Amino acid sequence: MPLTVVRVAAVAGAGLYAGILLGDLAGAAQARPQLNPSSLVQLQQIIHARFVIIMPVLVVVTLLACVGWLVFIRSNRKSPEFWLVAGATAGVVLCGILTRLVSVPINDQLVKWSVAFPPPNVHELWAPWEGAHAIRTVIAVVAFALAVVALALGTPPPPPVDSDRLKET
Repeated sequence: MPLTVVRVAAVAGAGLYAGILLGDLAGAAQARPQLNPSSLVQLQQIIHARFVIIMPVLVVVTLLACVGWLVFIRSNRKSPEFWLVAGATAGVVLCGILTRLVSVPINDQLVKWSVAFPPPNVHELWAPWEGAHAIRTVIAVVAFALAVVALALGTPPPPPVDSDRLKET
């Protein structure tokens, strides 16, 4: 049962994370270059206020679930499941590193910008965030795909022990 829980948590977390990033890349990221500087700052401040809490929690839960999955199957290190989960875990870690190194410093600047008087070169200041976002989206989608394949190829957990059957023997 615990193995099933960590598998589901890892796949669901990786899927939610990849879906959120992909949704932004396919939607809002396409609109941002068309926005005037004030609108860009306002949009991103609103988005940031919502995601500054949920995204770190989602990434940490996903990472813990992936690591837990690896711990449960560590005796099968030569199995495809183990290496697929290791790849998914590495992808989540890479996304976290990219976010911390590029996105967080830019977001820290973003919250200080005035909607009424944004920096005149706001699109240029924001461009590295967009580039990092595109890269981490690809990594997150690949990590999710690896987790899904690992789940499909994984050894089924042992059936639960029937306590009534044990009493008969």
